[in-house]
Amino acid sequence: MGLEGELIIGLHLRRGRVQGLDIRSTRADVARLMLQGRTRSEISAAVPLLFSICSRSQAAASELACSAADGGPGLTAADLDRCRNAVAAEMLREGAWRALLEWPQWMGEQPSGGGIAAARAAMAPDPTAREAVAQAVFGMSADTWLHITTLDALVRWADAGQTCAARFVSFVRGESASAAAEAVPPAAAVPLLANHDHAQWMPGIALAADTDANFARHPTLQSQAVETGALARLQTEPLVTALVAETGLRVLARFVARLRELALLLLGQGQPAIGALSLPGGIGVGWVETARGLLIHQTRWQQGRAERYRIIAPTEWNFHPQGALSRALTGAAAASPAQLQQTATRLAQSLDPCVIFKLELHGA
Repeated sequence: MGLEGELIIGLHLRRGRVQGLDIRSTRADVARLMLQGRTRSEISAAVPLLFSICSRSQAAASELACSAADGGPGLTAADLDRCRNAVAAEMLREGAWRALLEWPQWMGEQPSGGGIAAARAAMAPDPTAREAVAQAVFGMSADTWLHITTLDALVRWADAGQTCAARFVSFVRGESASAAAEAVPPAAAVPLLANHDHAQWMPGIALAADTDANFARHPTLQSQAVETGALARLQTEPLVTALVAETGLRVLARFVARLRELALLLLGQGQPAIGALSLPGGIGVGWVETARGLLIHQTRWQQGRAERYRIIAPTEWNFHPQGALSRALTGAAAASPAQLQQTATRLAQSLDPCVIFKLELHGA
């Protein structure tokens, strides 16, 4: 097992329903093992090599945190634009690859040749390449697809099935309807992390991470688990809001929110939120809204080196033991082990962990 590790999700069953979950990550503490004690230049060189997923976002968050901590002049407006553009390009690529390469396989299809070509084109910045991505994902321009603002219009687009993304939305909608019919009244969903006031609550997060080495494994905001990602960022968007209200489940809303965000990125809109703060005691914190959600790097600087380094990744927010996955699955019906496995798999996929995950069923 490499540094990435895996996420082990244990579902405990009793009388045909999920009574509780154990969620455990085997991911190594890369920040402590590989970054703590290093200089800024050493950290800058190491971070992109340590993370195979979201490496640009990790590098940006690290640069923001180290700049805030080391007492220097800080990043210029051009530096911030460079970081933001790198993260946006990575988000676009991740969104396209999911919709064109992974979603087909999740419903038993193979990615088409056109989809594979468009996924490769997602890495190119020119407008022609972006239009190819839009046509492959939506079957129309990104701007036209964003004019789908009602559930009825979304269902018509999905049921027409002209692209694999449309067929996947229709597929997941059917699954969500079945799951909602079988579920007991769910516990209240965890709050969605706000996308506009990071600087207000980031000092508390940074100080908690600085004083508690375990906080980065199980982060909370004001002592409660929260959900991050495209759904949280677009939580006030009318179509996304309507999808959440339709079933009370967030699975389909998460996938559609990713499509909305992809369309915005293809149009050069929806730039990701990034930021940094310097705190007393040589503490610096940098944050980036990545494809999967909020990523935070926090460090304490002393004599030109990172005396302490913490990383809080989106997976740690969304797969908190009392977080979004646990709330959604507790009480879920288990008509059969295979059906429960499928329901839990789709829920985990909708939360998009940055490591592989493994489901384990316990009990009967």
